[in-house]
Amino acid sequence: MIFNLLPATRFLQREENLPLRVGCASRTRYGDRWCAVRTLQILMTLSALSFGMANAQPFPTKPVRFVSTAVAGATDTVGRLIANGLTDKLHQQVIVDSRGGANGIIGSEIVARATPDGHTVLISTASFAINPGIYRKLPYSPDDFAPVTLIVTSGGLFLITNPSVPARNVRELIDLAKAKPGEISYGSAGVGNITHMAGELFSIMTGAKFNHVPYKGAAASFTDVLGGHVSFMYSGAIQCAPSVKSGKVRALGFTGPVRSKVLPEVATLDELGLKGYEVQSWYALYAPAKTPKAIVNALRDAVVAVIREPQNSEQLENWGLTPVGGTPEQFGEFLKKEIAKYQRIVREAHISRS
Repeated sequence: MIFNLLPATRFLQREENLPLRVGCASRTRYGDRWCAVRTLQILMTLSALSFGMANAQPFPTKPVRFVSTAVAGATDTVGRLIANGLTDKLHQQVIVDSRGGANGIIGSEIVARATPDGHTVLISTASFAINPGIYRKLPYSPDDFAPVTLIVTSGGLFLITNPSVPARNVRELIDLAKAKPGEISYGSAGVGNITHMAGELFSIMTGAKFNHVPYKGAAASFTDVLGGHVSFMYSGAIQCAPSVKSGKVRALGFTGPVRSKVLPEVATLDELGLKGYEVQSWYALYAPAKTPKAIVNALRDAVVAVIREPQNSEQLENWGLTPVGGTPEQFGEFLKKEIAKYQRIVREAHISRS
């Protein structure tokens, strides 16, 4: 405990008209008392400084556990690029712990329950913002996390079809679905995944009814689009661009606000007549709630340093991703808006909450 000794020094100043000075050079009838009080004040100040320095622990002091909400695919790919860069920036090993399943809930719960010291963090997708609208009861709350930074945005997803589907553009796909309500299927990476929400918003805005087929991950859904088992899906550039270029799948539109640099010939759905349609995937970093602000900022600064390195930013852009790296406060506001957006889509699509 630090005691306030200023009243004592004020007393001495008043009694002897003494300046508040360091040292005991002046001798008065209160000289000994002044010397004792002032010396004690100096010693306790130094003690407080020493205590503060001793408790200002460096970060990190051990390997950092980087929990990813996917075992494979874009989330895991981005996570490993960031983790490798953080190992260099933080001067500690950053270990990727892939915990896929349940739309990211498994990995999120691990971090929500972790010690809030910055040594266990979460990289997740837009599913983090979707889950509160899909599930009535989660094993955690968004308030159990400290937003660190929005790492990258995908810009959007590509609406891709198997070439055998008799629809060469978005208008024809809508007409086909209206002629056969509920018969045209689309795959997703799972209920509540961003690829599911993209399909539901498409249905809301077009009035067409599709058959949603959820898979355990985007890879399985993509495989079935390639095989013609489902008609279409929404896919990120990392996954689908090579197959679009080779003609194995057809890209009818892009869900982002502007065209992708990866496949610039593919128009946005807004351009194609669905005014205001926008769905973007994103990847972000979280720490457990109550993680010290200094550690949250240190993590954010390290991530920004990684994504701004020329080789990393170039690689991300080649994958169709846009580096962001905003502040924790900016990401927190963005997250609130995304949660509200997907809660609205869930309501309007009449999706049964689990």
